[in-house]
Formats: sequence, structure tokens, C-alpha cells
Amino acid sequence: MPAGITFDDTVATKLVVGLIAWFAQMGFHEGGHAWAAYKLGDDTAYLMGKRTVNPFAHVNWREPFSVISAVVMPAVTALYFTIPLGMAWVPVNPSKFRHPLRDHAIVAFAGPAGGFVVAIIFFLLYLAVYPIIHTADPSVAQALLYRLIAITYITAIVYSVFNLVPIPPLDGSNILYFFGNEALRSFMDKIRPYGFMIIIAVFWIAGGGVIIQPAISAMLWPFVHIPPMVWGG
Repeated sequence: MPAGITFDDTVATKLVVGLIAWFAQMGFHEGGHAWAAYKLGDDTAYLMGKRTVNPFAHVNWREPFSVISAVVMPAVTALYFTIPLGMAWVPVNPSKFRHPLRDHAIVAFAGPAGGFVVAIIFFLLYLAVYPIIHTADPSVAQALLYRLIAITYITAIVYSVFNLVPIPPLDGSNILYFFGNEALRSFMDKIRPYGFMIIIAVFWIAGGGVIIQPAISAMLWPFVHIPPMVWGG
């Protein structure tokens, strides 16, 4: 990058790149839920126009909480933490499934699976443009392209892995609910109303991020090591 330019640290760059990364993975994540639900018999999200990877269809623009959680929160966290964090959701009606517990688990997994698809797409993109980005004297445009690809890849991985944690209302809880016995299901039903407080306590107070860090690190390894191995960098 040219001397004197700190392009990666500007507020505009963090905001724009962070929101692009967030909306890319969010669209596939929520679209994955809606697509799987529709295939399994629940047309609730489909009738609301949410069976799509268009992220803006998954923001309820007339509901302040949806706008805050799906737009404002990712923007703020992108500025402060580089990686955007937020929430979005699609409505699911398990009563429309032929096999409610099983199908709800499949729908739950489809969200993180959509995020992993985004990660694969951006990994392949990075692999293709690696020699263009990594030159002796990278330009501002090259630095921006790398940042966009890397942040989107990392965001998709982090958000997908985090959502597989089996704490309500995260997707992993519905997967575990299907495989669990009656005692476990009863326990999860009891803690469900306190899910958000438990998540905050585990990850923001008790440092529970170390639990998912190995999985995240393992999925970051290909992005860091394979392109230079392929291109001899």
C-alpha cells in the first residue's frame, strides 16, 4: 500500500466493508432457512417474500427492532470490532412440517449451511485473485479488495459456527433438540425464555468464545494457507 495511506483503518472502509460482509452472509443464512422450510412444507417465509438470498428482504423495515438488530448493530460492531455482528430471522411454523422435530432441525442447519456457502464462494474468489492482490506494491484498490474478501469470509465462518452453538434461540439449539432425549428437551424448553441472557453470560462475560475458537481457526486455515501454496506465494 502506498506510504502514508491508512485506507484499511478509515471509518468509511470499516463501515462499507463490514456491511457488505454482513449482508452477504445474512442473505444466504436467512435465505437458507426460508428455502429449507419451503421445501419441507412451511410456506410462511415464502409468502412473505423471504425465500431469497436478498438480505434486504430479511429486514423488516417497519419494525425498529429489526432495523436496529439487522442494520444498525452490524454497522456499529463493524466500526468497533471490524467483524459485523447482528441478528435477523425468518418466521418458521413447525406445525406445517410432516416431521416437525426433524424438519425444524434441518431448517435450523440450513442457515449456517448458507453461511458456509458464502465462505466457499469468497474462498474461491480469493484463490482466483490472489496473484492480483498480492504484489510487491499493492494499491489502495488491492488492499480494499483483500479486506472485502477476508472480512466476508471471516464473518460467514464466525456467524455460522456461532449459530451452531446449542443455546436457544441459536440454530444449534433446534438441532440438539431433535437429537436429545425428553429430559434434555424439557431442560431446553425451560431455559429458552432466558436464551439471550445465557448467550451474553457465556460469551461476553465468561469468555465462552474459546469454545468455538478451535472450529473457527480450523476453517480459517484454508483461507490463509492454501492460496499461497497454490500460487507459490
